[in-house]
Amino acid sequence: MKKVISVLLAVILSFSVLAVAVGAEGDYQTYYMNYEVNEENITIAPIEGYSRYVLPGGDFKFTVTATEDRSDTFVIVQVDNATIEPDVHGVYTISEVTSDHTIKAFFSLDEGQSNIFASLIIMLRQMLQMFIDMFDQLFKSSQT
Repeated sequence: MKKVISVLLAVILSFSVLAVAVGAEGDYQTYYMNYEVNEENITIAPIEGYSRYVLPGGDFKFTVTATEDRSDTFVIVQVDNATIEPDVHGVYTISEVTSDHTIKAFFSLDEGQSNIFASLIIMLRQMLQMFIDMFDQLFKSSQT
């Protein structure tokens, strides 16, 4: 009788573990980062360690690059139609993801228009990066 009860308990325990595993898998949810790029000269890519599938509350980090022939043109990046800016390293972040998002990237200037505005933005970004690098060096040297 003890063996029968032991076998029944083992079978019940096995099925309960299986049911919990199946239930947990069904509740496993991710959100998808959709890319909309109408320009063949722009690439959106997640940085290393990130995927287009994001767990609830997680972050999504990505870069946007333009090919060399269009690298002097300013690229606009939007998440769900809201424009976002990269950090000083050129990395864009969507924080605390709670739904699917659409990431759009497009050039701000047409081929025939002047690139003065884009050049000014690029120059300002480079100057900002230079000041940040200088500040980092000063901060690191003051700690040693």
